[in-house]
Amino acid sequence: MITFDKSKCVACNNCVRVCPSIGANNVEYDENGKLVFNINEQQCIRCGACVKVCSHNARGYTDDTERFWNDLKSGVKIIAVCAPAVKVSFDGCWRNVLDILKKNGVEKIYDVSFGADVCTWGHVRYLEKNPKTKLISSPCPAIVNYIKKFCHEALKHLSPVMSPMLCTAVYLKKYLGEQAKIAALSPCIAKSDEFRDSGLIDYNVTFERLGEHLKENGTNFESLRKVRSDFEFSGAGGIMGAIYPRPGGLKACLELENPELGVINSEGTDVVYKNLDMYSQIGERDLPDVFDVLSCGNGCGSGPAIGEQMSIYRMSGIMNGIEKYNRNHRVRFDRKHRDRQFLEFDKTLRYEDFLRTVPPEDIAKINVTDEQIDDMLDKMNKFTETERNYNCHACGFATCREMARAIIMGVSSVSSCAQYMQGEANKRNLRIAETNTAIGEVTNELNQVVAELTENIGSVTEAVGGITELNTTNHTQITSLASILDELKTLSDDINKAMGSINGSISSFANTTRDIDEIARQINILSINASIEAAHAGDAGRGFAVVASEVGNLAGHSQEAVKEAQKGNALVFDNIKAVNSILETVNAKMSEISRMMNEVRDNVADTMSKGNDISGAMSKVSDINNRVEGLVTKAESMLGE
Repeated sequence: MITFDKSKCVACNNCVRVCPSIGANNVEYDENGKLVFNINEQQCIRCGACVKVCSHNARGYTDDTERFWNDLKSGVKIIAVCAPAVKVSFDGCWRNVLDILKKNGVEKIYDVSFGADVCTWGHVRYLEKNPKTKLISSPCPAIVNYIKKFCHEALKHLSPVMSPMLCTAVYLKKYLGEQAKIAALSPCIAKSDEFRDSGLIDYNVTFERLGEHLKENGTNFESLRKVRSDFEFSGAGGIMGAIYPRPGGLKACLELENPELGVINSEGTDVVYKNLDMYSQIGERDLPDVFDVLSCGNGCGSGPAIGEQMSIYRMSGIMNGIEKYNRNHRVRFDRKHRDRQFLEFDKTLRYEDFLRTVPPEDIAKINVTDEQIDDMLDKMNKFTETERNYNCHACGFATCREMARAIIMGVSSVSSCAQYMQGEANKRNLRIAETNTAIGEVTNELNQVVAELTENIGSVTEAVGGITELNTTNHTQITSLASILDELKTLSDDINKAMGSINGSISSFANTTRDIDEIARQINILSINASIEAAHAGDAGRGFAVVASEVGNLAGHSQEAVKEAQKGNALVFDNIKAVNSILETVNAKMSEISRMMNEVRDNVADTMSKGNDISGAMSKVSDINNRVEGLVTKAESMLGE
C-alpha cells in the first residue's frame, strides 16, 4: 500500500499532478494548520506514480519483504517467481541477487517470462474462440484497479486472461504440484492487490525493498558486479515473454503469433488513463482487437519499486537484445506457422485454467454540477473566460474546471491555484503598500514621540542627579552634625564638672561667712563689755586693755576669715568664668547646628522640588507611553489587514 508522512508533505501538488485518480489525494491540514495531501485508500489504484515523483519522501509504500524474510528464517517452505523486469534491475547483478536468495533458503526460483508466454498463448486462444471480441490487456494491476473502480463500462472488455505472474503461479500449483508458499519478486506496488484478490501468491517482494534488505545485512553490490553468477531459473524458461516489461511487450508477442490482430499500446500515467476514460466512448468499430496498456511510461522496467532505475537507453538496449536473441535463436515455426512452444501448451494446458473474472468495485462518488463548478470558480476570483481557462496545471489538474471540481470534492484547495494565489498576493502587496505608507506616518510620529521621551528622560536624569548630589550634601551635613553633637556632649560633661567645683566653692564661702558672723558677734559682745567697763572705770586703763587685747585677737581672726572668703570668691569667679567660656562654645556650636539644620531643610526642600519635577516628567513619559501603545495598536491593525 501507499504510505504517507504528513510531516514531510509540502503540498507541492506533484502527487496530484501525476495521480490518475482525482479522489486519491485528500486535502488535510496538520496540527499547525499546514496544507497537506493525504491518501484516500479507497480511491487509490496503487500505481505508485506519486511515490516516484515525491522528492520530499512524504509518499512511500509497504510490501511483504520483511514478512517474507521472517518466514524464510523460521523454516517456512517458500519458492519464488521472478518478474522478467529483474534483468533491468540491481544494475546488472540480478543473477547474483537471486543466487543469494537460494542460498538463504528459497528452494526454487521460476522465470515469470514463462508465465508471460502462457499469457500470450491464452490471449491468442481466447481471441480465436471469441472472435470480434475487443480486449484491454490485464497484466498491469494498476490498470485493472483503475478499470474496476472508475471505468465500469470498460470492465467487460478487460481481458480475462491472468497476468504473467498469476499464470506462472497457476502452472506451478496445478501442473507441477507445488505446495510451498510463493513469493513474487516484482517492481510493482499494485501487485499486492492482485495477489490478495486471487489468493495465488503469498508475498509481494519488490526489487527495491529486497535490495535495501540485502544492503542492510552486509551485501556489497559493487563486489557482486565483479563476479558473474552461474544462477539459472528452475523449470521451463520463457521465450518472447521476456520482453513483456517493455512498452508494447504484449503487442509484440501477439503480433508475432497472429500478425492479423489489430493491437495498439499506451503507457504512462499522463496518457493511458485518459485513453481508458475515452475507451467506452469510442465505437467498437474503431477499437483495436487488443489495447495493450501499462501504467508506467517506460514499462515495468520503470516500475515504482524497481529500485535504482537504469537509463532509458540501457534499459531499451537490454530489452531489444533479449528480443533479438529470442527471435533469432529460440522461436521456431512449423508449417502451420504455429510456435512449437504454443503447440506444447495446446497439448498440456487448458487455457480456461488461466482465466479469471474481475468484479467491479463500488466507489463512493460525489456528483458535481456545472453550476457548482461555476460558483467555485467565482469564489476563486475567476470571472472572465480567460481567467476560467487559465489552465496553468500548477494545481496538478489539466484545467481550472477540473480543479474547481476537485475542490468541491474535498481533494484540493484554492490555495493550490497559482492564479488565485497570485491575485491574493497582488491584493496583499497593495495592502502592504498602503500599510507601508501608514506605517511611515506612524514611524514619523514615533520619532517625534521618541524625541519627546528622550527629552523627558534627560530631565528625569538631571533631576535624579540633583537629588543624588543633595543627598550627598545632606549626608555630609548630618555626619558633621553628629560630630558637633559629640562635642556638645563633651562640653556638657565639662559644665557638670565646673558646676561641681562651684558648689564646693560656694560651700567653703558659706563656712567662711559663718566664721565672720561669729567673730562679729564676739566683737559686739566685747564692745558692750568694754563700754560697761569704761563706764565703771576707775582704773579704766587696765580693763580696757584686756578688752582691747581680745578685740585685737578677734580682729585678727576676722582678717584671716576675710582672706579665706576672698580666696573662695576668686575660685568662684574662676569657675563661673570657665562656665561662661563653655557656654560661649555651646552657643557657637548651637549656631553651627542651626545653620546646618537650615541647610538640610533647604536641601530637603530642593529634593522635594526635584521629586515633583521627576513626577511631572514621569507623568509626561506615561502619556508618551500611552501614545506609543496607541501607535503600535494602529500599526498592528494595519498589518493584520
